[in-house]
Amino acid sequence: MIQLEKFKTKEDILRLIRWVDSARLNIIWASDKFVFPLDKNQLTNYLNDADKNNILIFKVVEITNNKTTVVGHAELDVFGNDIKISRLLIDKTQRGKGYGEQMVKLLIKYIQENLKHTSIFLTVFTFNKPAIALYKKLGFETVEINSDFMRYENEIWDRQKMILKI
Repeated sequence: MIQLEKFKTKEDILRLIRWVDSARLNIIWASDKFVFPLDKNQLTNYLNDADKNNILIFKVVEITNNKTTVVGHAELDVFGNDIKISRLLIDKTQRGKGYGEQMVKLLIKYIQENLKHTSIFLTVFTFNKPAIALYKKLGFETVEINSDFMRYENEIWDRQKMILKI
């Protein structure tokens, strides 16, 4: 069983720094929000400003046989009537085990029960086909594609916005 827990400790920060181990992954995970390499100062400042910026930051944990394993990271950004699922990341050692789907379902449930929003949006780079397939499976629909949204080395990345009505 997985659950959301508040991202708040020094260990949480250090774990996320270890997980985001390349400039490319940093951009895929956070777009231009952070500069690679991640460091304690960037994440501490971000964490300290989360409340005033209406950002809920979670670690995603699996609990089995009284053992807790952190398997992912997720955020919810609240913009008035809009809510965005953002900065999703599964630990590389835990990928392919279905945690991504469980995590997104858990975030949707959290939103329904605690935030009472009727629609959720997210953005994803168009080359991230597994993520897009998952979001479509869960009912998200593409509403916009931003061509040439970002460049990384010799690549041009498009980004799409997807919405789920709940």
